[in-house]
Amino acid sequence: MRVRSPALHVKRTLRAFIAAAAMLGCGAQAAPPALAITGVALIDGVSDTVRAHQTVVVRGGRIVTVGPAAETEVPRGARRIDGRGRWLIPGLWDMHVHAFAHEFADFSGPLMLAWGVTGARDMGFYVDTARFWRGEVAAGRVEGPRMVIGGRLDGPANRAPWVARAATDAEARRAVDSLADAGADFIKVYSSLGRAAYFAAADQARRRGIAIAGHVPLSVSVLEAIRAGQRGIEHEDDLMRACTGEYAALRRELSARPSDAPPSAELAMMRDHARRMRTGYDPARCTAVLAAMARAGTRLTPTLAVYQPYLARTDTAVMHPSAHAWVPPRLQAVWRTRLARATPADSGVVASFFSLPRTGEAHRLGVRLMAGTDAPLAYVVPGLSLHDELALLVRAGLTPMQAIRAATYEPATYLGALDTLGTIRPGRAADLVLLDRDPLADIRNTRSISTVIARGRVVDRAALLRRVVRASAGGAR
Repeated sequence: MRVRSPALHVKRTLRAFIAAAAMLGCGAQAAPPALAITGVALIDGVSDTVRAHQTVVVRGGRIVTVGPAAETEVPRGARRIDGRGRWLIPGLWDMHVHAFAHEFADFSGPLMLAWGVTGARDMGFYVDTARFWRGEVAAGRVEGPRMVIGGRLDGPANRAPWVARAATDAEARRAVDSLADAGADFIKVYSSLGRAAYFAAADQARRRGIAIAGHVPLSVSVLEAIRAGQRGIEHEDDLMRACTGEYAALRRELSARPSDAPPSAELAMMRDHARRMRTGYDPARCTAVLAAMARAGTRLTPTLAVYQPYLARTDTAVMHPSAHAWVPPRLQAVWRTRLARATPADSGVVASFFSLPRTGEAHRLGVRLMAGTDAPLAYVVPGLSLHDELALLVRAGLTPMQAIRAATYEPATYLGALDTLGTIRPGRAADLVLLDRDPLADIRNTRSISTVIARGRVVDRAALLRRVVRASAGGAR
């Protein structure tokens, strides 16, 4: 059997998207014959240095020229954007969102684009729903980022209607085939998937040429998942358990918990596990797991931002109150309810599944990190919260340049699309973000967005945000 590359599968999807989008409006201003950003400081996503006084020329949705401003000719009739005193970075990717369910997409996509997030990896809902929104973006009928779409796979205990379920080898293979045939670009695995089903799914995904990523099922260890070819691990829950001497016991207890256990019992177990994860931390074990990830090229998307509201319940800045006008009231109500259920004592539980030191250690040992937020979970604002994630990666030990690469170069290499995305070089897609302040001096300056260029067209950020406010309030778009 001929086995196809998972990266090749995604690359074909992205190339089709780029070809379609280059011909359409994509919710941005009409494209001139050419566009030139002149005299800008260039952070190209590849080099560790900034190239001063550069001019970037865009035509037909792609970058055609990059060179010193004094030597680069600007085509006659091109629209000029003065980049002097500004910094240009590649368009950002949020590599972990759940933002394209019907009730979220009408505000999530535009918000991402307004905040410079020109690409997103959707971690799973109904595949056909996400594909619908991707088609709407590609056709220019709605504003939003490029999308890579996941199909969810779990064990029978997960009763969510948008999740494929498998208990046996044969069921797992059929589920992978079904999700792939439906148009999923990758398979996202969840925690209750059984051991035989997991290994069968991993094998079938390899045969179909699509990747698996997601949680590490409780039925297997992190090392087994790495050996099975899982290309990405989301969050740090599984890693934190794997860093303890009680890893096997914690997994057994979680697997054996009754599905109808009351919330109080669930919380008691989580508190007990949090205590044991803190007291049982084993540095040597943790180093071995992270080193294995690095050797295998297994990516880590830690989603640090999603933990912040629970760790800083009295810090209203974490909740982004000024951004709430962009978020539908029905979703804000869900956010308030979720946070209200968490007591101050639960911050210790959350902290046990969130570790800036472990993130930093993973980076130092060579694990390749990708920026992702888990938007739109509680107080994680699509687009805006990716900038929080970049700042948290820097707090964990990455340099600002490395944090930017975690949202540009690293996603492109993971998707097998470095020849198309993630860098500012001739031939690449013209997804660009122009900043008023130096992000390498302070990573928080990625928020100082002057201009977003998506698929070669200048985004009218102000108009986009006004429309999001009206849509979130129930008005006309």
